[in-house]
Amino acid sequence: MGYKKLFTKALILILSKNVSLEKAFDSSFKLYGKGNRKILFEEFKKFIIKYLYSRNVYPGYSINQIYNLEVKNIDPEFTIPVWAYYRLYPLLGREGLKGIYNRKKWIRVNTLKSDLNQIVTSLREKGYTLIPTEIPYLFELNSDNSITKTKEFEEGYIILQDKASILSILFLDPKPNERILEIGSAPGIKTSLIQQITKNRSYVVAIDVSTKRVLMQKQLMKKLEVNNVDLIISDGLHLPIRKADKIFIDAPCSNSGTINVDPSVFIRLAKKDIIKLSRLQKGILREASKLKTIVVYTTCSLFPEEGEKVIEDFEKYLIKIPNKGHEGYKKSKVWLRVYRTYPHKDFSEGFFIAKLDFSNFQE
Repeated sequence: MGYKKLFTKALILILSKNVSLEKAFDSSFKLYGKGNRKILFEEFKKFIIKYLYSRNVYPGYSINQIYNLEVKNIDPEFTIPVWAYYRLYPLLGREGLKGIYNRKKWIRVNTLKSDLNQIVTSLREKGYTLIPTEIPYLFELNSDNSITKTKEFEEGYIILQDKASILSILFLDPKPNERILEIGSAPGIKTSLIQQITKNRSYVVAIDVSTKRVLMQKQLMKKLEVNNVDLIISDGLHLPIRKADKIFIDAPCSNSGTINVDPSVFIRLAKKDIIKLSRLQKGILREASKLKTIVVYTTCSLFPEEGEKVIEDFEKYLIKIPNKGHEGYKKSKVWLRVYRTYPHKDFSEGFFIAKLDFSNFQE
């Protein structure tokens, strides 16, 4: 149990500094880490799930008692805060909450700088099991070996990208010669897919509020051989351009849909945050509507306040997108015209996606 100090320190960082699971783990690993980082990180995820469960079911448990809990005996629906449980249970049901941590690994082949068949063959020869999907360049990765250590990943021939994230760009349907405004672009994974689909022949104005993340995106674009991208430090409430053929909004959100990637999301998230984020999301969408063009709005959130409730204010501009089996929440009047991915059904992150046509928008 030599990793107790490592895990405890990382948990304290999450609680006190409001940092992500991986950032907290890596900071602690530098001080106390011994052994295989990947294995320890996966164990830390399990520890966080134990912590969340004990907070609800055994609130008086000590750290040692939390360590001794068996993950197999933990009911996932009781790992989220009470306020979130009462909000999500009527929408997802018991099945949805029990499967909230369901997830498969997905990789995208970057056809901007590699041949799809050659990369797939190379990875399979190295022992990786790649399962094709209905999207030609997307594969389910069924392997315990770390693919991030391969030449293919390190040189940008493949990219880790969740299926839900890819679907959001497919609904944008980018075309060559289009000028596309991407709001909330960093670190650039979706930007790279836009240019992969158009073979670097669209022009993307990619904005993000974080200077650090924009610099990260600049490096990634170079690595992935993505061209025709103008990176701008700006926020979605003050758009730097007034004309675009299409707009993609990756809105700031609770990230609650990524709980199957980062179970610490609900340690950092409070009920008041959802209300604040919803207000911001509506503001960004309202600003985008002034450009009078096609908009795809997306969040990686399980909460209707960040999805359906935002879109209801713009209902008359909605474009119905194919969503059989992926409808929104039934309690919303727009549920048949929007798209959701569900961890318990899709083994992907929980995304909300809507497409709107603001061509006839009037302020």
